[in-house]
Amino acid sequence: MSISHPVPNDKLYLEQVKYGKDEQQRRKESPIFVSGDEVAKLLETNRGVYMVDPRLGFNNRTHRLFVSKHVPTETQDQLQWKTLGHRHTVEAVIHWLAGKGYSIVDGVRYDWEAGDFINVPVFAWHRHVALSKEPALHVASTTGPLYMGIGQAVYEDERYPEYWIYAQQGEDALRTLIPGGAVMEAEDDGHSEASRLYAEQVAFAYNEEHRRRAGRVLVKGSELKFESTAMGNLAYVVDSRLGFHAKALATVVAEIPPGKRSGAHRHLYDEIDYVLAGSGRCIVDDQSFEIKKGDTLAIPVFAWHQYFNTGDAPLRILAHSTRPMLENLGLVLTHQGEHADH
Repeated sequence: MSISHPVPNDKLYLEQVKYGKDEQQRRKESPIFVSGDEVAKLLETNRGVYMVDPRLGFNNRTHRLFVSKHVPTETQDQLQWKTLGHRHTVEAVIHWLAGKGYSIVDGVRYDWEAGDFINVPVFAWHRHVALSKEPALHVASTTGPLYMGIGQAVYEDERYPEYWIYAQQGEDALRTLIPGGAVMEAEDDGHSEASRLYAEQVAFAYNEEHRRRAGRVLVKGSELKFESTAMGNLAYVVDSRLGFHAKALATVVAEIPPGKRSGAHRHLYDEIDYVLAGSGRCIVDDQSFEIKKGDTLAIPVFAWHQYFNTGDAPLRILAHSTRPMLENLGLVLTHQGEHADH
């Protein structure tokens, strides 16, 4: 039996009071830039590379960024998914950088090519099949750190059934998008507000499963629509306001013409940026970084940041953020500085 004992609150309360100021220092000390050249070198001998993750010293608490390589299916490969793939209780947005193939997500096939996006519903089995002669490559952001932090991260992989938590419990547990399964409804006697509220609470997971399956999954890169904003030309890719069932993660692509700059802003949510094309410079508070295709930048919370295209081709930035999560908590704050000159 585990037993705890109460303590006087002076010490613990002072830690709470100091937390905000200490967090400011942690943000300043967090790494920002990850070289694409180093990532490419590691990919020569590895299937995947993590660029941003709190376990690597980053202060990003809510999401991570990594790149994965998929060999053609004709190759005999014991590490490849064959039937289910894997599923997890975290949100994920995948962007295909190279190759051609398809993904099976919750039993539905989605054909993709380089430039496309896949938004994976929470706890949906998914696997990827590469059909091109050369390995397919994707960069992905997931909210794993957030869900690990609150003790709700579950990863089930067909290659490691010994670590399954739910899937081994039967066919329903294997197919549901709700860990542990969902109950349709609780009895509401109709005589009290408490009875109604509790019935809604019990039914939430059942309705959530339907919402997850109704959300959008595939975005074709050829259909991105760039429009003018104070931050420059933006294409919204994954956003709950666009029909995606996303509670924590959002994705946009920014495009900056040669010789131009983006807007400058800061915000109270984590952001991880990946350079899709072009070259230039990024200013993060008082630091400057020369950037090119393949580089990654982890933008500290509430740090001013702005991009400048110093090359002769468009500079494209893939930006993942956890703005929706902060919106759901009522904590989103964005300050707009200098506007883009497009």
